Amino acid sequence: MKRLILFVIILSLSNSVIAQTKMIINKNNGTSDSLNLSDIKSITFKISSVQPFTHDMVSVTGGTFTAGTTPVTISSFKIDKYAVTYDLWTNVVNWGLTHGYTDLTSGQNGYNPVGSNNPVTNVNWYDVVKWCNACSEKDGFSPLYYTDSTQTTIYKTGQIDINITAVKWTANGYRLPTECEYEFAARGGNQTKGYTYSGSNNIDSVAWYFGNSGNSTHPVGQKGANELGIYDMSGNVWGRCWDWYSIYPSGGTTDPKGPSTKQTNRSIRGGSASNDGSWERVSARLDNDPNNRNGFVGFRCVKN
Repeated sequence: MKRLILFVIILSLSNSVIAQTKMIINKNNGTSDSLNLSDIKSITFKISSVQPFTHDMVSVTGGTFTAGTTPVTISSFKIDKYAVTYDLWTNVVNWGLTHGYTDLTSGQNGYNPVGSNNPVTNVNWYDVVKWCNACSEKDGFSPLYYTDSTQTTIYKTGQIDINITAVKWTANGYRLPTECEYEFAARGGNQTKGYTYSGSNNIDSVAWYFGNSGNSTHPVGQKGANELGIYDMSGNVWGRCWDWYSIYPSGGTTDPKGPSTKQTNRSIRGGSASNDGSWERVSARLDNDPNNRNGFVGFRCVKN
């Protein structure tokens, strides 16, 4: 649901004073206009439904669902309503580059993008994990990812295949969803209606995929939301997950986090604007090289 901000201006001035009072309007291009208040009939404020430099998160109440053939229990968490946008990515990168995150990549505004506010793409798994740490510190939260199991050095640079013990799972900062968290949220959590895609059995109503995207990514939040009010968990861009790709689920049946030892690839979920509908299903999963930077792979954050 879009946020509506109501501005109320009360003027307790005489007509003669109003006629002589001017409003200065500063434009995005650096110029300004001056208008008499008496000449203004109305003021319209245009408010974007997505704030570019903040996380708009949805609370997901914990519950149990069947992952593959295994019942899995997930604890409560928060997840981004939208995939991380290029604008948000850039804002955090600019902060991080002056705070010890020396090799954060610039990313791109989706692939062959339609409009602005597309999901950030062309960022690999290592870029994303370091970015989550930078965003946590920038927003005053505790980062989760460290260089090794001693959890003394925050992961800020390089490409390190950190394992489960190098993650402070109880910290309050931003992190990647586990594969099971992603699927649970995509299915609608405890409010699920059992749809094939995230929010509907009609793919065109909730997803950008090869059949309707023009092989381009699109601004976040343009299709319908799922049962929890989360957008684009099917289609537009793949979503990176924490887990090493392996037998699903792996690592237990309560809050599984995947294999504890290094595998070849990491998991991605949700499908993209370049895939056919079979990959947009909430049950579909794919492996992806953590070094890979791709125009159709993005991510969203979760938070404890």
